[in-house]
Amino acid sequence: MNDPHALLGPWVQRFLEQHVVTERNLSRNTCKSYRDTFKLLIPFACAQLGKQDYQLAVRDLSSELVRRFLGHLEDDRGCGAHTRNQRLSAIRAFASFVASHDPALVAWRGQISAIASKKTTSKPVPWLTVDEMLALLDVPDRTTRHGRIEHAILLFLYKTGARVSEATQLRVGDLQVGRRDGGHALVTLHGKGGKVRLCPLRPDIERVLIELVDGRADGDAVFLNRRRQPFTRFGVYWVVERCAAQVPALAGKKITPHVLRHTTACHMVFADVDINTVRAWLGHSSVDTTNIYAEISLKMKAEAVALCDVAEAGSGRSWKEDKGLMAFLKSY
Repeated sequence: MNDPHALLGPWVQRFLEQHVVTERNLSRNTCKSYRDTFKLLIPFACAQLGKQDYQLAVRDLSSELVRRFLGHLEDDRGCGAHTRNQRLSAIRAFASFVASHDPALVAWRGQISAIASKKTTSKPVPWLTVDEMLALLDVPDRTTRHGRIEHAILLFLYKTGARVSEATQLRVGDLQVGRRDGGHALVTLHGKGGKVRLCPLRPDIERVLIELVDGRADGDAVFLNRRRQPFTRFGVYWVVERCAAQVPALAGKKITPHVLRHTTACHMVFADVDINTVRAWLGHSSVDTTNIYAEISLKMKAEAVALCDVAEAGSGRSWKEDKGLMAFLKSY
C-alpha cells in the first residue's frame, strides 16, 4: 500500500492553499497560474500512467514524465516557449516546497530542477504614440453614462500605469480626490504580492473620478459595468480592444490594458523622468524590469541622431591604396 504521505493530492492541496497564498503571499494571478498548471499536469499524468488522480504519488511526477508533459504543451496544445517555461516554473516551485518538508524527496526535486528552460526571444515592447493614445481616448461617447465609464477606464490606465487587476480591485475608499486641505489627489493601488503604492492623480483624471464615484460608498468598486456590477479583467480587456478597433492608426495591432501601461512608462521616460521614479510609479520590485523602457528611449535617441549625421568629406582615396598601411598591417 502506498505511503499516504507520498500521495500527490495532499501535497498539491497544501502547496496551493497554504504555501503560495499564506507563506509566499503571491499574487492572485500567480496562484491561478500554478493551479492551472496542475489542472493540466494531473490529467496528463493519469493518462500516461493509467491511474486515477487520487492514486498518484509524488514520485509519479518523474523528470521523464514532466518532460513529456512539456512536450505535450508545445506539440498538442500549441503553447509557446514562454508558456512552457511558465508551467515548468510552477512544477519546480512545487518540487522545492515538497522537498523542503520531506528530505526523502530531495533527490527527486533535484531531477525536476535539472529540467532546462527553453531559450526565448524577447519581443519588442508595444506602446502607443501620444497621437494614438489621444485618438484612443476620444473613442468612447462621453454623452452617455457607459461612454463616460469607458473613457474613465482608458484614462485611468494611461494616467496611472495601473495593471488591469489594480483597476478592477479599485474601491472608492482608495481615492483621495476633491481634497479641501489643498493636498494632491492620490489613489492607493493594490499591486502584485499584496504590495500597496500611492499614485498621484492629474487634475483631468481627478475630475473624471469625482464625477464617477459621486454619492457612492467607500467599499464600492470604482468601475461598474452596464449592470452596475464591478468590471472584471475580461471586461476591461474588452473595452480596450473594442475602442482600439475603432482607431484607424491602430488597425492590425493588438492593444491590451498592458499596452497602455507600457505607454505610460515610455511617455514618462521620453519626458526624461528618472528611471527609479518610473519603477516606483509602476510598482516594479526591481529596476531591471523598468530598464526595458530606458533601452527603448536610448534606441529612439540613437535613431534620431543617425538621421542628423552628415558624412565627412574624405580624400576619396581607398585605404587599400595606402601601401604603407598595408605593409604595416602585414608586418604587425
